[in-house]
Amino acid sequence: MKGWGACCVIATLLFSLAVIADEAETTGGLKIISDDGNFSAQLGGRIHFDTYIFDKDLEDPVNTTDFRRARLFVKGKVWQWDYKLERDFASDGTGGLRDVYLATELYNGKLTIGNFKPGRSINELTSSNDLVLMERAATSASGIFSGRGRQQGIGWNTYWCCHTFSLNLFNLRNPGEPRNSGFGSAARLTWAPISSAISTLHLGISQSYEKANQDTPDILAEVAYAGRRGPEQLIAITPGGADNFFGAFGDDEFFLGDAGGHANITGLELAVTYGSLFMQAEYAYGQFGGKLYLSELTFEEFFGQPANFFCDPISGCFIGDQDVHTWYILGSWAISGQSKPYDAKKGVFKSIKPSPPEGAWELAARYNSIDNRDLRHLQASNFTLGLNYYFNPKVRLMMNITLGDDNFTGDKTNQFAVRLQGVW
Repeated sequence: MKGWGACCVIATLLFSLAVIADEAETTGGLKIISDDGNFSAQLGGRIHFDTYIFDKDLEDPVNTTDFRRARLFVKGKVWQWDYKLERDFASDGTGGLRDVYLATELYNGKLTIGNFKPGRSINELTSSNDLVLMERAATSASGIFSGRGRQQGIGWNTYWCCHTFSLNLFNLRNPGEPRNSGFGSAARLTWAPISSAISTLHLGISQSYEKANQDTPDILAEVAYAGRRGPEQLIAITPGGADNFFGAFGDDEFFLGDAGGHANITGLELAVTYGSLFMQAEYAYGQFGGKLYLSELTFEEFFGQPANFFCDPISGCFIGDQDVHTWYILGSWAISGQSKPYDAKKGVFKSIKPSPPEGAWELAARYNSIDNRDLRHLQASNFTLGLNYYFNPKVRLMMNITLGDDNFTGDKTNQFAVRLQGVW
């Protein structure tokens, strides 16, 4: 019902604007502008429909279909303020809210207030419509920033010449999570010393700090190493609010420690295009701070395998500060000859664009790894091979083979995945 309600609100807004509109644009989509130019609304969306087939090993994931994303958005202008309201119908309740914000120009940049992605990781900031492979690498919210892709807060970003810079302050909450007192900050700086129609060199650095507090969920680094809907491996955990703890020392199951841990993550970016060739790599180093005590049963439940270190019969398995390293290297080749365009205002790359009626072919591969250096053998990686066909600039077919490897549990589940994607 909430989903239909959102549709009704969007439809009502567009109809109301249409009544008073002086101009309606339909080139490339539907956009309505009021006669005085102070109000506008543009309707858009995306559908990502996936199929997952697993080659199972120790784990038993389900072969299935999935609406990975099913989004509608309305965005536009209210005098000097921009707005965007985006809903993903593939998620329930308020957890389906994506970009929801107001923004305005400030000091040669843009001030954004609401729910959006902080400036960290080029792979995370690249739109899912423009990803070369179906899933993001472990340097993103699919790994070291697990479940924390978007946050509620305030941000300012700007660009000049061949640079971008963003600064963000946020609450550790997205709309689908409980209210809490955790807070964080993030900053990102990029530089593109070479940027032309066919060749680009991109360099970037980001810094993120997250501090758990009252009612904050535990801060995790977790990865689905065999693709979406496949088995997951917890890599690191930092204690959130005290209400997350349970049990008592000596119980069969307990999870105790010092509430209010933190995560401090530094990221480096490198990307290059030359003609139809594209390469992108990232490295992120995270310090997950805190003190935790888990019973042996709880440790196995969390990490999928008994602890490979000594656990005290009373106080259990102790986990202190953890150093997490993650990196990937990705390459792609547009077989049909197109070059990936660079968005100099955001410091990210867009997808190749065919010229209808002809389509475009793209071949891609990526190696991706994440590990916890303080828990022995706690490492997961995968190799993904992808083939994309672009029917036109708005519709494409994606096929991925992911070879998963969980070094901690020994699982080597693989996945074949297909996506039909449409965007407007």
